[in-house]
Formats: sequence, C-alpha cells, structure tokens
Amino acid sequence: MPIAPQTRIDPLQAFMAGAFVAGTPRPCPLVATRFDVTIDAGLAVVATTRVFRNAEARSIEATMTFPLPVHAALFALDVRIADRLLKAHAQRRIAAREHYEDALDRGKTAVLHEEVLRGVHMLSVGHLPPGAEVEVRATWAAALTNVDGRGRLRIPLTVGDIYGRSGLADADELIHGGPLQTGILTVDCRDGIATLLGGRLEDRRAEIALNAPIDIDVVDWSPRELSGRSAEGRAVALRVSPYAAGDAALDAAVIVDRSGSMRERCSVEQGSLSKHQVVVGALAVLAGRLGRSDVLDLWDFDTRLCHIGTTRDAAFGDLVQRLNAPDGGTEIGRALEGVIAGATARDLLLVTDGKSHAIDVQALARSGRRFCVVLVGADSLEANVGHLAALTGGEIFVAAGPDLGLMLDAAIRALRSPHGPARRHENEIRAYRAGMELAVSWRTGSADAAAERTIAERAVAATAACILLPTLAEEEAAALAEAEGLVTHLTSLVLVDESAAEQAGIPATRKVALPSPATVVAAAAPMAPSAMPMAEEFAMRCFFMLDAGVPDIGPPGPDAAPLARGAAQGRKTLSGGFAFEPDEIVALSLRIDWDAAPDRLQKADLSGLDRLLVRMIRTLAKDTACTDAAAELGCDPIVLAIGILARAAAGRSRSAKRIARAILGKSLPPHIEEALKPYFPQAASA
Repeated sequence: MPIAPQTRIDPLQAFMAGAFVAGTPRPCPLVATRFDVTIDAGLAVVATTRVFRNAEARSIEATMTFPLPVHAALFALDVRIADRLLKAHAQRRIAAREHYEDALDRGKTAVLHEEVLRGVHMLSVGHLPPGAEVEVRATWAAALTNVDGRGRLRIPLTVGDIYGRSGLADADELIHGGPLQTGILTVDCRDGIATLLGGRLEDRRAEIALNAPIDIDVVDWSPRELSGRSAEGRAVALRVSPYAAGDAALDAAVIVDRSGSMRERCSVEQGSLSKHQVVVGALAVLAGRLGRSDVLDLWDFDTRLCHIGTTRDAAFGDLVQRLNAPDGGTEIGRALEGVIAGATARDLLLVTDGKSHAIDVQALARSGRRFCVVLVGADSLEANVGHLAALTGGEIFVAAGPDLGLMLDAAIRALRSPHGPARRHENEIRAYRAGMELAVSWRTGSADAAAERTIAERAVAATAACILLPTLAEEEAAALAEAEGLVTHLTSLVLVDESAAEQAGIPATRKVALPSPATVVAAAAPMAPSAMPMAEEFAMRCFFMLDAGVPDIGPPGPDAAPLARGAAQGRKTLSGGFAFEPDEIVALSLRIDWDAAPDRLQKADLSGLDRLLVRMIRTLAKDTACTDAAAELGCDPIVLAIGILARAAAGRSRSAKRIARAILGKSLPPHIEEALKPYFPQAASA
C-alpha cells in the first residue's frame, strides 16, 4: 500500500501553520481565516479571507471544499500575493478549469473558485511556492431568514459524514477530520442590532471556533430599498422584507428523517439532546397550532419509508408520538419518491439534517410538487435538499437548534402562502426565500457605467442576477453570470499570476479537511486511500510471486477483487510479463496516493511506494506493449507504466490526471493508443 513520502519539515514553520494535514507529516496550508459581515436592510454581505502558507520544500496545490448557503450569491474573489492585489474574473465553468490547469502546466500560481454542487464550493490555490503565502478573499451576499420578525444569518463552516456517493471526484469531496482552528469574525450591522448566537461580540468582533456554524440574530431592522448597479451600468433596486403569512389551509405531507445521523447531538447549546428528540418535541408543539381544516400526512424514513398516519384519522400530536426511533441510512431520494407515489398532498415538508447524496433533485422537481425544507443540526447540509426547494418554489429554513420550533412555524407559514418559483414581469422580479420577499427592479439611464462599482452595489446586482438566472435560457443565464462575476453551476472565478516565477513539475495536492463538527464527540479522521481489501492485498502478493518465478499458491475465494482473479489465472504475455486487464489496471491505480508527490511519480521515482506496489509497476513496465510504446515515445517504460496507471485514476484524482497529461500528452498517436488499448478502461481519459 502507498506510504506517504517523508518530508523534511521545519518545526517552527509547522507550528506557525497551526496543524498538520490529517494522517500525514505535512503542515496544513490553511493558517488563518477571517469573516467580515455587513448587514443592511435585510441583506448580508460576507467576505471570507483565508490565508494559505506553504511550509514544505516543494510547490503545492492547496484545495478545500466547503458548504455555502444554497441562495448565496458569490460575486468577488480577490487574491493578495506579496504586495500585489489580483482580481479573479468569471469564465464558463469548463473554460475556467482549463485556464487553471493550463496555468499549472506552465508552472504559474493560479486560483480557482467553483461550485461543485449547488451549495458546495471548492477553492483551489495551485503552485503555491515553498515558503510563500497567499491571501484569498471571497465575497458573497444573501438575504436574512425571517424568524418571527427577526433576521437570521447562518454561515455554515463544516459538515459531518454524508450518506451516499456525491458523484464528485475524490479530490472535490467534502471531508472533515481536519485540525480545529479558530477564526476572527467582525459584524457591521448598519440597520438594527446584531447578536452572535452561542457567543459574544465585543466591539463588533469575536474569535470563533471553525467547527460550528456562525449564527447571527438581527432585531429592530427595517426594510428599505437598497441600490446597486449591474455590470452593464443599469441601476438595480432590491428590497428585502418579511412577507405576511398566508391563511390557506394546509394540504401537506410531513416527512421526518430518522436515519442514524439523527441520533447525533443537535447542538452544543442543547446538551445531549439528539436531532430526532428535538424534532419530535418541536412537532408536538406545532400540533397545537394547526387548524381544523389543515390536513397533514406524517411519514418517517431511514433506509425504509414508513407512513405514520394522517390527521384525517388522528390528531397530529398523537401521530407524532408514533414516530420511529433513528436507525439506518439516509435514503432521502427514495423516501420522497415513495411519498410522491403514496400521497396526494400538493406540498411536501421535509425535516432532516440534509446529510445525504442519495437524491435525484431534477427528477423530484419534475413531480410538480412544492418542497419546503427545515434543516436541523449544527452540521446540517443545504446542498441537495436546498436545491430541490429552490427549483420547486419552496423555501428552506435552517435551525440553529433551540429555534427549531420557530423555524417549523416559519415553514408552515410559507406552506400557507401560494408562493412558487421567481416570477418576472418586464423589468421587475419577485422571489420568496426563508420567510422573506425579495423584490428587484432594473432601471435604465440612471447609473454611471464607467464608474467602478462598490461592493454594496455589486452585492445588490449579484443577488438580483441570481434571482433572475432560473428564468433565463442556459446561454443567456451563463452570459449574465459571467458578466456579474458569479460562481454558479455555469461559471467559475479564476485568476492566474502571470508575474509569478515558474515552478517546476506538478504541485503536490494538499486537501484541507474541514474540522469535525463540535457536536461529534469523537470524530474519526477521513480514511486514507491506503486501506486495501484483503483480496487485493493477496493479489499483489500473487503478482509478486509470479514475477519472481515462485509457484502459484492457489486461487483466492469467489469474492476476490479484479487483481486477485488475474493472479489466480496466472496469465502471461509472450515476453514473460503478466497480462493486465483494464479493471486490474484500475484496481492497481487506486492503490497509489497520487497527491503525495506527483513530481516524483512523473519522473518514475518510486521511493515513496511500498515494495509490492513497486514490483507491480515494474511488472507492468516489462510488458511488450509497454516497452515497445515507451521506445517509440522516447521515455522510460516505468514512466509510461506510471502514465498508464495515472490515466486509469484520472477520473477520481486531479493529480493523476495531471501526471497522465504530462507523460502521455493530451492525446497519444493513434497506433500507440491502439496498442495500449487493452490497458485503458473506456471511461478513462488523459
């Protein structure tokens, strides 16, 4: 199995960096975090500044994936390198990634901010030179949540374990288990009084731990028109205001998450109470506020879906007492599909911590139902369920824990109102988000297009653009997002420091894991890619014996992995090497830590790998097809073997993809591609 290469580390630098990357001797490149929040007339503008420092002897790429509110409009990315301030520009998502990768290929420092899932963002700082420091400042805007007339802002900072597979490459995944760090929070509330829940602001400033969300409460604020200016120079007006509760009778299905994660603590403030216990208590209180004409179906789910009952047959309070205890997996998608098939309700209210990738958002949105979501727990995740609410004209409310009852009340008020997706009328549009009405209008001829826009003006314009985007065709939406500098599913923000000195080789990727949530009593660090199934461990030993001329020790059991099957068959090439199959190449590639030292692998330096893995790579390099292709390409057969394995891992590892590109180029000559075809899985690409 892969062994992380030993790196000489200056203890003082490591101390300054604050911590190490989980499970490695490498200093964590994230060394400082700051949040500057400005709140005015119901709109919050949040500037997050992160400082990355490379305390290693080689160039690195620092990456981190983190949650943001689903409706956040991220519109600015400024980077300070030494005494220079650089500003990122928006490009179409694929073009931005290509621009970033091209810069890394050229040895240039580059920064990329992209949205990998709705509500999940990724920041990459590539080719950070040894000893260098880069400050990255990202700015986003979002309307406050209406909580019984008060304003609420939540800044999510971490997420616990998530059920299911996201479909993202391993390098892009949300992970936790990183070092617990602190950050600085400043709050400038220009309209009303702001309070930090669970903490205290002194002179508008607080030091915070980064293992729990930031929840800010605002009272005595008043709606008023905020002025902005679009990228094309049009004046934009935005008004954020609480909307009056509707009075329509409820016709809704209430779906309660009872998966295993709902056994976890809800919040630090509520002691040992689990999320599920808090939900049951809040629903029981809600029962006393329902009218005679309200009809609610109650369901709960884990891996299975269970219909608890309907208020046509029993009081809601009695139904709540029948809810099952938490257990099993978070099959949100399957549960919602079951409710859609089994209930006639026009609205669905989902109460969950949202920590599941097991949901087909687009398919559920096509059902024609409106989804409203109440998230519970300090480690909740808006991403998929929040996207579903946004697509169907529903709303999402995120509870800090003790305020779950208020959030449920707000959700019920939303369901009593006939709101839907944003509606556009000529130069005006209205949207409803978390108990707030957002009214936007565009005016011509009243703004100076030549003057530089302030952050406040850009925030208003970005918020307006994000409301408008879903009403536009894709090409028009992408053009608007690009013009306003937005990070969306269509566009990313990217910059390249062309003045920077060129760095040699491929940067070693250092993934910054989020801290484990404060509600997790004993969080385990993310599993390293070195955990190897027993069958594959056995297979590697078989390969070693075959290559060394040792007789076969017998086939493994029927459940053996691909490598083990190949070893048992004892296939040989005409040249005496072992004949690898594509699935065996993939299995072998998964055993390599491509992020540790990609520059070494590119040069066929195998010193960081264990003995069996080295033997396997050398066996592959001896195959006739590999040696012939290497001779024609003018490279060492071991280098080509590394390139073959890197190409097989390219779909899950960006470092592997870069190594494959460096060794094999963007494309091989057709006859060499054909000769090596047996080694290349159909899905792999360089």
